[in-house]
Amino acid sequence: SKPDDDDDDDDDEMAPRSVRKMTKAKALAALAAGAALVMQGGLCETTAGGNETEAVVPEKKCETCEYVAAPLEQYEGISDPAVELLDFVAALPGGFAVIQENLGNALDFASVLQVDGAPASYWHDIPTYANATSMKDGNLTTHSNETGLLVNFVPEIRRGAIGKLEIIKELENNPVKYDRKTVTDSAGNALYERPRYVAYGPNPFTYGAIPQTWENSEEPDPVTGIVGDNDPIDALDISAGAVPDIGYPYVGKVLGALGLIDDNETDWKVVMINAADPKAAEYNDIGDVPEDTKEAIFTYFRDKPVAVGDAPGVFWPELTDAYGDGVWKNAEETKEIIQHTSDAYAALVQDCAKVADLEFAYAGCA
Repeated sequence: SKPDDDDDDDDDEMAPRSVRKMTKAKALAALAAGAALVMQGGLCETTAGGNETEAVVPEKKCETCEYVAAPLEQYEGISDPAVELLDFVAALPGGFAVIQENLGNALDFASVLQVDGAPASYWHDIPTYANATSMKDGNLTTHSNETGLLVNFVPEIRRGAIGKLEIIKELENNPVKYDRKTVTDSAGNALYERPRYVAYGPNPFTYGAIPQTWENSEEPDPVTGIVGDNDPIDALDISAGAVPDIGYPYVGKVLGALGLIDDNETDWKVVMINAADPKAAEYNDIGDVPEDTKEAIFTYFRDKPVAVGDAPGVFWPELTDAYGDGVWKNAEETKEIIQHTSDAYAALVQDCAKVADLEFAYAGCA
């Protein structure tokens, strides 16, 4: 997704440190207090000591601190320990770890992935489709056609947050980090960098991406006829409860999609729900989603540009900002959209010249 949503005015290792095992509720409380989290196979632990994982909160707030030295929670909001963490199905059920580095400085924050103890990529090393499970009749069951399409989801931005984080395609192993903005003076001279944030306000849903997909920026999208935005396809989780934190990949059930056209590029927004959310048993298609939820999604993407003085967002197929049932793609149509971006990704990584030309980081072309 594009980094124009903000206000224009202005080898961490699994070291043998002392660790304390935490319940999910305590993990949320620890995050609210600014603790670094190491998430491994569904278990949360907090680490003590070390420069990369120790949160450093400024003693006094200053005018520039929130731009150049703010702790993560100034941009991500504070998790409410009273909100129950929903169950979830990890996208990589084997030996993997999610490590959050540099919580004391949002500019340097990174969520990094390890698989079997080795660095891994959020974009390239997690499959698009989930292996086995979904919620049905209140129980996790083996995936079948009647349970709907299950995909793996990498959360980049927490519900209620304003910070603009994303999978960084150009960095080795593609960590989740803040997008950055260079602040300039009146003469256009660069002063410093700050994290980008969404001027419109907090995200009303958990926002992220589906791995091993690519919205092709060199060929027209087969649905819209407009080139893609050069990113993994975006997705959002409408679950009301808390979900795993930034960078912790989990399984989602696809419900539909919204076709945003941004700067003359196709920027699909896949609507999904945490596959382990009890509501996932009730929602099989975008038509099952409450109307106020759908309108909130549409309004967010329509009005977000307005907050920085730009025109409202426009949507396929009418290329207007008018809301109506026609803006939504159903679950079956969305399956085809996701498959197309999965196919585009597969072709991309087979073409190392194109990977290099687009300046993407991919170990298979190193």
